[in-house]
Amino acid sequence: MRLVAVNVGQPAMLTGTERGDVLSSIGKRPVEGAVTVRRLNVDGDAQADLEHHGGPDAAVYVYALEDYAYWSAELGRELPYGTFGENLTVEGASSREMCFGDVWQVGEVVLQVTEPRSPCFKLERKMGIRKFAAAFARTGRVGFYNRVLQEGVVQAGDEARVVERHPAGVSIALISDVRHSDLATREDAERVLAAEGMPDDQRRHALQRLAKISRSEARAR
Repeated sequence: MRLVAVNVGQPAMLTGTERGDVLSSIGKRPVEGAVTVRRLNVDGDAQADLEHHGGPDAAVYVYALEDYAYWSAELGRELPYGTFGENLTVEGASSREMCFGDVWQVGEVVLQVTEPRSPCFKLERKMGIRKFAAAFARTGRVGFYNRVLQEGVVQAGDEARVVERHPAGVSIALISDVRHSDLATREDAERVLAAEGMPDDQRRHALQRLAKISRSEARAR
C-alpha cells in the first residue's frame, strides 16, 4: 500500500444541483509536501455540511488508486486525484480489500476504517453525469471513512500498511452492497449485523435488506 496523493479543499458553492446552489467541499486538489492529519480532518481541508459530513468517525475519506483506473476506463477520460472528494488517494486500499474496523498506518498517522461512503447528489453534480451517484454506489467502489487513532504527518509517497484486521472481516464493499445492491444476500446482511461495533446506520440498512429479502421470498412461495 502506498499514499499517492493528499487532497484538500475548502467550502465553495456548487451550482445547479437538484437542490439548487449548495455549499460543498467536494472540490479537492492534491497538495505537495507534508500535511498534518488531525482528529477531525486534514490540515487545509474543511467540511461544509457538518450535519452529514465529518466528525471523529468520518475525519478522513480514502479512495483507492485502483478504482481511479476503473472509472477512467468507464468514463473514457483521465481523472485527477481528489475527483471523488477523498482526502487520501491510496494504492492498495480498495473497498474489496479494506474491512470495517481495520486499523492501518500511513506515514505517522494511524487510522481505523469506520464505514463506506454513501454518495449523494453533490458527487453527481460534480461529475456532470445524470444518476452517477447511484451508479457509483452499485459498483461497491465507494471508498471509506476513517477515525484518526494517532495524529501525524503524511505526504505523497508514504508507505501504508494494515496494522490489525477486524476479526469479522466484513469488507467496505460488502457493507455498501447490503445498502445499495439488490444482489446482496441474506448472508451478507447477517454478516454486517454480526460485526461487533458496526455503526447503527449500517445495521439499520442491513435490517432493511433482510426485510426486503424476506418479502421477496414470501412472494416467491
